[in-house]
Amino acid sequence: MKRIFLASQSKRRSTLLLQLGLRFETILPQIQETVISTGSDTKIVEIVQSNALRKAQSLLNSVSEGLIISGDTLVVTEDNRILGKPQTHDEAIQMLLSLVDTWHRIISAVAVIDVITRNSLVRHLWTRIRFRKVSDEAIRQYVSTKEPFGKAGGYAIQGKGGFLVDRVEGSYTSVIGLPLELVIELLDEFGVKIWQYWST
Repeated sequence: MKRIFLASQSKRRSTLLLQLGLRFETILPQIQETVISTGSDTKIVEIVQSNALRKAQSLLNSVSEGLIISGDTLVVTEDNRILGKPQTHDEAIQMLLSLVDTWHRIISAVAVIDVITRNSLVRHLWTRIRFRKVSDEAIRQYVSTKEPFGKAGGYAIQGKGGFLVDRVEGSYTSVIGLPLELVIELLDEFGVKIWQYWST
């Protein structure tokens, strides 16, 4: 079996890979992500795919063999603003209030590189999310839990923030941070079947 490396220190991404039964090692990518505040869909796709690929490429000299998996995710509003991670209590409240009773989108890219051959693949997908109508007080109470901090868009769908979500059209795991559909697809194209890693 090929060694697998996850180019991320994200607990959420590690948890998702563990759900597939994969055996892997985590390693911190050595790049500064490109950040934009707005852009066309074409530009957003370009940025998220580039970030994912560069994360994996940054580790090619750190390991001797195997596959490196990396990902990148952006939260995009209806008017194509990019929502980052809120830094303050007030910023988190305003960010979430702007999403209430509206649709927004998540774009996630996954890259996989073979360390020896340097062959790489990168794909992306979009997911649409609709927030239900909730009160300002509910938003304030949610922000007081501190869960929004460190989360792009200011919420965690797999946590308490799930109460905000009315509908998901697309990949649930993409909203968490790593679309497993793409991981499975790309590993398969490198000849890796996830069941090969399952304990017998």
